[in-house]
Amino acid sequence: MINAPGNKYIFQLRFSVLAISSFQREMYLTKVTGETCQTEQLAEAWISPSPIACYLECIASYPDSCLSTVYNEATRTCIPGSLAFGKVDSLNESIPRSSPNSALYYVNSTTPACNTSNGFALYELCGTTVCLYLSTSRLWFNGAVQFCSDMNSSLFIADTWARFALFWNVSLTYLNTDTFLWLRRNSLHEPFIWGNGEPVSDKMNNFFWEPTQPDNYEAYDFCVEARHYNRPNLYGLNDVSCWTGRDFICESNA
Repeated sequence: MINAPGNKYIFQLRFSVLAISSFQREMYLTKVTGETCQTEQLAEAWISPSPIACYLECIASYPDSCLSTVYNEATRTCIPGSLAFGKVDSLNESIPRSSPNSALYYVNSTTPACNTSNGFALYELCGTTVCLYLSTSRLWFNGAVQFCSDMNSSLFIADTWARFALFWNVSLTYLNTDTFLWLRRNSLHEPFIWGNGEPVSDKMNNFFWEPTQPDNYEAYDFCVEARHYNRPNLYGLNDVSCWTGRDFICESNA
């Protein structure tokens, strides 16, 4: 089973790409209309005769960074994009912007192995698919990290827009309660660090916090949560004490 959000219109275009090694690799472009999926614009737009031509021109021009395109059927405008991701409410410059004729096209990432017999399941959003376990009880932060490790998994790390959007969607849609992710700091004067040791990018740091957060309200708010319980219209992360019990999400290491 792959869980995916509703409220979007999807179809797939199948085509073949002639690889350097001279064999053909079949690819599937997924079309999404509306604002369910977004991307970040890589360069100025150009004119292209079709969605497939648009995508092929994009990956030819930007082989290391083109992972999606926005195509306007009426004007035949092609816009190159980075990795597709779910809606990030505070990120206003993402595309496609409101246009009745524009659609986002992306290729799905590789579906990971997922042992569903132990409570894990596949979750997909805008081409990113992950194997996750959703907690059924609350633990403090280190307890959640250890719980995930004991299940050959890791507390979820949302270090890209695609992974952050998926984390937000899953925690809100399926848990709908305050949820830890693996982001913490060791003292008030140190930056927040992802569980893989990477710092938070400046852009994410500017856009994924709640207004006025992080505020170190309880003096030792060194861990981070998405707050959903009784907060239906609140968007963004909050710093919280690592000793506070929260739900959590594990990602399989298999």
